[in-house]
Amino acid sequence: MTQDGQGSLTGAAVVAAAERISASLDSLAEALLGPDITRHAPDTLFSTPPTPGGPTLFDTWLTRTGPGRLARPGRGTVVSCTPPRPAATSAGTIEALLDRYDRQAVRGVPHAQQAAAFQLPVSAEPSAAQLRPAFAAPLAELATGRQTLAPAELPTGHGVEVRFAVPPTFHALTVRGADQAAAEQLGEVAEELFAAADTRARRDWAVPHASLLDDGAAADVRFAALAATRIDGRPSNASLVVALHQDRTPIAELAAELATSRPQAEVWTVILPSGPAVVLVQGRTGAIPAPLTEDGTRRWVVSSVVQAFLPLPDGASLLSVQLGTATGEDWELYASVFAELLRSVEFGWDGVTAPAAAASGPPTSSVIAVPPMPPAPPAPPATPPAPVQAPEPASTAEPRRKGTPVNVPPPDFDPFAPANAAPPAATPTPTPTPAPEPAAAPQPLDPFGTVVKNQARAPFAPPTEPERPGTAEPRRKGTPVNVPPPDFDPFAPADATPPAASSDPSAEPPAPAEADPFS
Repeated sequence: MTQDGQGSLTGAAVVAAAERISASLDSLAEALLGPDITRHAPDTLFSTPPTPGGPTLFDTWLTRTGPGRLARPGRGTVVSCTPPRPAATSAGTIEALLDRYDRQAVRGVPHAQQAAAFQLPVSAEPSAAQLRPAFAAPLAELATGRQTLAPAELPTGHGVEVRFAVPPTFHALTVRGADQAAAEQLGEVAEELFAAADTRARRDWAVPHASLLDDGAAADVRFAALAATRIDGRPSNASLVVALHQDRTPIAELAAELATSRPQAEVWTVILPSGPAVVLVQGRTGAIPAPLTEDGTRRWVVSSVVQAFLPLPDGASLLSVQLGTATGEDWELYASVFAELLRSVEFGWDGVTAPAAAASGPPTSSVIAVPPMPPAPPAPPATPPAPVQAPEPASTAEPRRKGTPVNVPPPDFDPFAPANAAPPAATPTPTPTPAPEPAAAPQPLDPFGTVVKNQARAPFAPPTEPERPGTAEPRRKGTPVNVPPPDFDPFAPADATPPAASSDPSAEPPAPAEADPFS
């Protein structure tokens, strides 16, 4: 995988950075979310799927400068992702949170204005294949064929936009606004999660999450969320990270690269309503930093992770969505949630293909200049066919190089009228010609010159169809067949020879053509 956005998964470093954000959220959830926080019921993990033929997510009005999401009753939260990166910064957001709460040390870390103070983000190491979760049935169902939807039409200049529905139980951790807007969002989530706790617990949860904003922006993260539920009486957590990268890798190459670079993962190619995608499942090992633990000792957490990569219609963008959970016993449930989220993804596009990277600026202009060129090449092939169609056999037959020679009659030929004025008696006896002349013109007495092999022509014509006059042309192939004259009558004398002489077979010549035209 390269980092130029031209051939591979938008750069392994950028994708790995987004995975570190996801791993950090899992570690923060395990370290900071205890059993006494406010948790949602399992049924809030699912949004109501859209009705076929009903309104799409792009029917919801969202500004491109606001928080990028809007709650819809019964549908969850509609989230919009666009190429511009979030404007909030870690330092500005942390300062706003400290003003909101107090400026005491956060979990014993003084001056915690940067992620490094909390040893964040954590590393995201792939776990062994034995720790890989199963490719759950809800994810496998995505591979079944289905009809894809066309992108929603956006005004020219808007580029590409992605929208999807997030279940109500997921708390948004990012906004598209400035530092104050990000601090307000994290403060609201902290107050909801730690409704029964004091401000210190809310501050200790919000500030470490705010420290990840700069790293998330560098990893092209557009949306991050946290789910805190209670399933069968026990706490359960999950993280959601959505990133929008620059990448032009075709879907087939993308799947091959992921399968090669991640042998411990299970990689599938699926078909979503928004188009083809690559989905992989793997185990991930991350650290819980020492500053975030109660005893100050670093621990490790193993998460079950599912990731999806969706190429966007502009041909230069790639959407990555990943969900991780450290509660492996709830894997099947979260896999279903992830599958529903992928089905809700919709694309919007202004129809303008994104230009190539800055490093390949000149080729971009040359690619635009190439389309006028294709009409020129068809011109040369158009001239050679003209001579091929020019010669059309009108009055003479063109000799065949293969097969049986067949002579074509002239246009004014009438097979039912006499063809010559020569008397029938002058008809010469047919003699086989040993040397065929393919280019010779057809004989006037037999313009067809048809060669009949292994079959005899009927000597008698129907009463309403007069027989063809003329003599038989020598056969080049097959058995020679002679054509009788028009006035031939097999039951009457055909010449001036006395009937007695004609009735005596012994007195007849061996092969007189005048007396027996069929000999």
